[in-house]
Amino acid sequence: MTASPPAAGMRFALSAPGFNDPAQLVARARWAEEHGFATFAVSDHLNGASPFVTLQAIASATTTIRLGTLVINNDFRHPAVLAQDAATVDLLSGGRLELGIGAGWARAEYERAGLTYDPPAVRIERLRETVVALRTLFSGELATTDGPHVTLRGHYTTPRPPQGEALPLLIGGNGSRLLTLAAEQADIVGFTGFSPDREGHNQPTHFTRSGLADRVALVRRAAAHRERAPELNLLLQSLTITDDREYLAHTLAQRRNASPIEMLTCPFLAFGSVEEICGQLLRLRDEHGITYITVFNPFADDAAQVIAALPAFESL
Repeated sequence: MTASPPAAGMRFALSAPGFNDPAQLVARARWAEEHGFATFAVSDHLNGASPFVTLQAIASATTTIRLGTLVINNDFRHPAVLAQDAATVDLLSGGRLELGIGAGWARAEYERAGLTYDPPAVRIERLRETVVALRTLFSGELATTDGPHVTLRGHYTTPRPPQGEALPLLIGGNGSRLLTLAAEQADIVGFTGFSPDREGHNQPTHFTRSGLADRVALVRRAAAHRERAPELNLLLQSLTITDDREYLAHTLAQRRNASPIEMLTCPFLAFGSVEEICGQLLRLRDEHGITYITVFNPFADDAAQVIAALPAFESL
């Protein structure tokens, strides 16, 4: 059961990590479904609502919108537990789950919970083992693995998710190792434009048009052997409708210690009139092959106007 994408072959997700009240998330998900969003995604932090419990509440209150995680921290759950939770939500939602999963990045969160914050290479390799195990478990087959991070001995998942091994996996990031893994294993590759530093604080890199082109090229090379190329997703940091694009560019430039032209051409920032934003998004599609856009909740109302206008703009 998949929501139909709007014209121009693009679809949109709403990421709403900022609500501490799950009831607000459910209400916002209903609104997103009514306003043309294809996916509603929740975050995964130990000081917030459980993502899978929240998604089940959303599933019960909606009918077509896909249910996403942006993203599950792989280090918080054993793959057997993760598969069980994901399969249950997929079953109870009628096959609407889109499982976003990442290697983890917020060091302070690990430390507060007494979890070991391993180097990136270790966390990414552990994620690789998890993804391979999930594919097997979702297919209904017995999973036996003996990697350095994941050990399963004839394990199986019940219930089996309705989407089976085709249950979409999204892996997003910015670094070369993580994006290579995503290109090789994920159904959807997400570009964030940020990478965590050693302390787990996100820093913008590859945040320019040429930077995004570099990351897309890396993914295409790593996915060249695949029969079906992964869908490409971009996480917008902002989407703002304004009748004075130049003024907002100068304001953003001051905040980010950058030049106005960098803000005007940044693929991770969408601002201007509805028509200008539609043009920006279609350029992402035409220049980079990005057909899936995620926006944060503070920009949802403006994004809904763009989603509504996109079919007519494409026909011009």
